[in-house]
Amino acid sequence: MKERCLGRTGLSVSEIGFGGWAVAGGSYGPVRDTDSLDALEAAWESGVNFFDTADVYGEGHGEELLGEFLKEKPRDRAVVATKGGWDFYGGGHHKNFSPDYLRSACEQSLKRLGTGTIDLYQLHNPSAGTILEGSALGALASLKKEGKIRFLGVSVHTESEALAALEDPRVDAIQVIFNVLDQRMAGKVFSRAREKNVGVIAREPLASGILSGNYAPSHEFPKDDHRRRWLAAKREADWKKVESLKEVLTHKKIKLAQAALEFTLAYPAVSTVIPGAKTRAQALENAESSLHPALDREDIRKLEELYAREEIFREEMNPR
Repeated sequence: MKERCLGRTGLSVSEIGFGGWAVAGGSYGPVRDTDSLDALEAAWESGVNFFDTADVYGEGHGEELLGEFLKEKPRDRAVVATKGGWDFYGGGHHKNFSPDYLRSACEQSLKRLGTGTIDLYQLHNPSAGTILEGSALGALASLKKEGKIRFLGVSVHTESEALAALEDPRVDAIQVIFNVLDQRMAGKVFSRAREKNVGVIAREPLASGILSGNYAPSHEFPKDDHRRRWLAAKREADWKKVESLKEVLTHKKIKLAQAALEFTLAYPAVSTVIPGAKTRAQALENAESSLHPALDREDIRKLEELYAREEIFREEMNPR
């Protein structure tokens, strides 16, 4: 597994990381801990050393699962990232970026992960206003001084949020949505991140599974799968996008998912991509994008041109 530096942190992270939302349960359909631990083990055996989760994933279970997995592993070989800012302790989920809450949330995350320090602690999708106001990042900076976290990050949805985070000198890494279906961050955000030497974590590199090519518009997701809420128009449009991608890659003997991961890794600003995996087979397939890449620069150019040329790729179909 190839590794890259996470911005100015000095941390060497695997190109393919492990996104921990799906294995936490409750959001991507049924999952068994035995399968999740097997997926984590397969990733580790493939050279994955970057593991990203959040306290709200499975209401703490995602962190507990990762903590259980890593307790038998050499701690200095794993880079652990988690997030705080979604308060689920009082029933329901709501954003809470107050300094007192973030301190409390971080303490709970440390316990669940079974570690004395978190390598990268990230604000979990704050607004641009919250980022610019600064007190939430100030709380993380205090935790860093105390040795409870090593580096600060911000997970964002929009370009404006990413750019706001990049203007705060305390931010060491940003986590953004980036994939072959949504290439918006490849412009100003990636350029600014490189100027600032801030690490970039690309999440949803498989567009929540769309880029597996397995989910036709008629596919019925289980009740505990957030994708069940997708609008019919979005699903139809996404399927058309997938079909057009397959046409561009028809000359390549490569699975669409592997091609999608290789696309995200084609950008030097990207430090690591974090696809999810619920099974050993999925984790091994994800690793192939770094272990045995198949796309060349011309393939990447064609995928960029397709995105720029076809208006359907820029339609706002995601109901966030």
